[in-house]
Amino acid sequence: MASSLDRSQREAAKKKNEAAEERKRVKEDRKNDVQAKKQRKSARTKNKKKSAARYDTRAMMKTMAMSVSILLLVFLILEAVLLIWKAVKFGPGDTSYTNNDTYWHLLNISDTCIGFLVGILAMDILNYFERGQKARRDEERAIIRHNRIVKPAIDMYLARKNSLITPAGEDFKPFQVVTNATPRDLKDLFGPSPINTDSKRMKIATFEYYTKKLNVAFMNMAEDINFDYNPEICDAVLAFINETTYGRSALDSIVAYGDDGNRAVRNSLIRQLKESSDNPDIFEAGDELNTALIVLHMIHAQEDALKKYLDALEELDHASQRRLKKL
Repeated sequence: MASSLDRSQREAAKKKNEAAEERKRVKEDRKNDVQAKKQRKSARTKNKKKSAARYDTRAMMKTMAMSVSILLLVFLILEAVLLIWKAVKFGPGDTSYTNNDTYWHLLNISDTCIGFLVGILAMDILNYFERGQKARRDEERAIIRHNRIVKPAIDMYLARKNSLITPAGEDFKPFQVVTNATPRDLKDLFGPSPINTDSKRMKIATFEYYTKKLNVAFMNMAEDINFDYNPEICDAVLAFINETTYGRSALDSIVAYGDDGNRAVRNSLIRQLKESSDNPDIFEAGDELNTALIVLHMIHAQEDALKKYLDALEELDHASQRRLKKL
């Protein structure tokens, strides 16, 4: 009886501790989410300062200031001519100039300049904001259109990337973006892919195939969109392209190790990966391990770029929804 009571108390205490840990974890996750949102907002504000749209705004404001200055100068010249003419033709206190057609002609020209000044300034401001809003909407539609093509490629890439860094027998999380993979996690890179549609092909081969597919999709996106209003998305896309370009030769070499004629090199690489530490020195590693470390570095850099891209797309979606609600 006492033992069953102790067991129930231990189970209750265990559940209580688990609930407390879960609450603590949720609280930490919320805190991290708030900090991440603040960091993204700060980065977005920083990127806006160097965006092409900001330079276009400055150029537009300079043009508006120039046109207003010219009209204001013409107005001042006409007013000066009017005052000089009145001083030369009429003495002090003489109001007969009001019956002179020349006076009224010069005065009407001055008033017309004031009207032009106000009208052109108002039209420039309205046209600028309308053009800017239209360009922003067009860019957002282009990003969303390209993202519908890129998103499936991202999912395919993530599934193959996570299968590559997940040794056989461990839990496979297909759509995890950021990981803490170590060289030892790559020890099964020549094993069969756990994804049914890959037909048991090597993990490294399927990863290479879908990496190229995603890279091409991002290159098309970077070439077709100017990213005047969303430079953070452009930075993330270009970061992925650059890292893939730098690591492509190493990835091709690893895939070549999987050929039948390179069995000795493949076995040597697998042995080095199993014996490797979590943070090996890339300059002291052997040739095969060095190549694998370059690929692992590329994977981590691609993960960071994809996280920034997905976060920026989420922010863009929220901003678009807020603007639609204001309409």
